[in-house]
Amino acid sequence: MHIPHSSFPQLDLRHVRTFLALARRENFSRVGEQVGLSQSAVSRHIRALEDALGLRLFERLGRRAVLTSGGRVLQERLDALMREADTLPRLLRDLSEGVQGELRIGACITAANSLLPPVLGQYHQEYPNVKLSLQPSSTSRALERLRRGELDLAFVVSEGLPADLTIMAEIPDDLVLVGAPNQTLCRRQRVKPKDLAGCDFIQRESSSDTRALVTRWLEAEGIQVRTLMDVW
Repeated sequence: MHIPHSSFPQLDLRHVRTFLALARRENFSRVGEQVGLSQSAVSRHIRALEDALGLRLFERLGRRAVLTSGGRVLQERLDALMREADTLPRLLRDLSEGVQGELRIGACITAANSLLPPVLGQYHQEYPNVKLSLQPSSTSRALERLRRGELDLAFVVSEGLPADLTIMAEIPDDLVLVGAPNQTLCRRQRVKPKDLAGCDFIQRESSSDTRALVTRWLEAEGIQVRTLMDVW
């Protein structure tokens, strides 16, 4: 029986990487091919990590290695730990040589098109040695890549974020309803939500984060509209 550690255990980062690879692949031989180790070496890494933590991380189900409940809890924390560890060499290099390297930015389409171009232009003027990589996508895709460590930061449209992600800044934005000059509602000084019922809308594509916000608002107000056209 293992005695629980009273302080943070000494962890070998190689063992942690092997654990995270096995948690994703659930197969010792495939993980060995991925990380360049034999199947027995993968097993040794996992046993060493389990001994260090005092916790069983996997159950064997045939050829599969399935996370235990404790393993599932630790996977998220150790994944975050490794993301921090992987950025440390770059941080130390930047501190010693000045700001340089690559900044990988994810952004929803709206932010990528309207918000970021002037911001990134100014950033490049101030830090010309930093290579900027802007990767537009949906909010869900950007958050997924951020959690996997494939992005350094992301600009997204969201009313809430997972607890394991840090909000660095919130940028307020307005959604404006635009209509043709001859549209009846445009002649009014004030438009109530119920006035939109049955109106014809031109909206962003169905996968758009802005479209999702509008749809949720309409549903909350109990309003049904007709979408005549999707704009990509």
